[in-house]
Amino acid sequence: MLFRSAEVVSVLSAVVLLLFAKHIPVVNEVLPLAQMAGIVCFSFAIFLSLRIYKAELARIRAEE
Repeated sequence: MLFRSAEVVSVLSAVVLLLFAKHIPVVNEVLPLAQMAGIVCFSFAIFLSLRIYKAELARIRAEE
């Protein structure tokens, strides 16, 4: 399997918490929470794409 459900759940919960905290005025003034949520999503997309690449590379090498 290319991804584990625990990894996806942890990332989604982190993003939901960051977006929820964005609506708290005291916290939102201090931290750029929307940008942090975007960085988390983008880095997780890179992580998944590298895992897919690694799996495909292993499959291609096994065929040779």
